[in-house]
Amino acid sequence: MKTLMKRMHPVKPGDVILIVLVALVSLGALFAVPLMLGEAPGNGKTIVVTMDGQVIHRIPMPETETLETIDFPIEVSGRDVIATLEVLDGAVRLQRLPQEISPLSIHADMGWIREPYQMIISLPIRLYITIEFDEIPEDTPEIDTLVY
Repeated sequence: MKTLMKRMHPVKPGDVILIVLVALVSLGALFAVPLMLGEAPGNGKTIVVTMDGQVIHRIPMPETETLETIDFPIEVSGRDVIATLEVLDGAVRLQRLPQEISPLSIHADMGWIREPYQMIISLPIRLYITIEFDEIPEDTPEIDTLVY
């Protein structure tokens, strides 16, 4: 039993300081990254609807605290369909499209988006919805990512 006790090393004050420092840096990064990717001043946002790689609608994001709906037309296989966006507090989501054109409700299940790096996708009709900022200050650092 004594040999077991000799092998165990108690936590030293330097170890505690290092653990606390790592925890603080991790928490700081948790809050800093969303701020760097966050909203531009003025909250000037545009909802961009793209279909088949072409922008078909650019809708200014209404600044509303109550649920607002925006209808927009899309053409799928020669058929005109009215799609509906829901907007609330600077976020947007797409209501369920008819089952004939989009059999799965993945696009509706994606929920609310409010940042430019988020999107809503309906693959069967090659439709996706993103958000763009109207203007980004010149002193904002450019964030670049690489995805494999």
